[in-house]
Amino acid sequence: MKKILIPLFLLLSLSLSASPEFGYSLSPVGVSLPSGNYGGLNAAFIFAPSGEKHYGDITLSVDLAPTDPYFEGVMLSVSTPLFRVLNHPFSWAFSNPVVWAPVLGAGVQYRLGNEWNVFFSLSPFVFQEVHFVYELLSPFASYSITHESWGWGIYVFRFSYFF
Repeated sequence: MKKILIPLFLLLSLSLSASPEFGYSLSPVGVSLPSGNYGGLNAAFIFAPSGEKHYGDITLSVDLAPTDPYFEGVMLSVSTPLFRVLNHPFSWAFSNPVVWAPVLGAGVQYRLGNEWNVFFSLSPFVFQEVHFVYELLSPFASYSITHESWGWGIYVFRFSYFF
């Protein structure tokens, strides 16, 4: 646990020089885990300590399913862009200038039924504006500590708004 917390606090302390932002996001999600598959909605609260650069964003999210049980799990994650590029090959798709910033993330998840997971994500198609972040087809790998096996999931489209 110390190996996770030390880099988290280091990243957080380095990013406090900018004015922090808060935001929320919504995304359809599909997940395949050893304990079962589900699809639903992911709703999240985001703390961005580095402001609009989004280095070291801390996200607390909940997965909700359309059928009973409606609550699937809660996650805590940290993410940071690998790089930020303004002049990128995807600029034709946006009417306003956006920054292409692929994001690497890691976190923990508690699922209904007392299941604990650790997950890692790489979001290659992340586009940032001043108050908005758009993510397309963001896959993640999840390791179930309870079942000692791997699963996977994908965020189809994640829309985030920061204020």
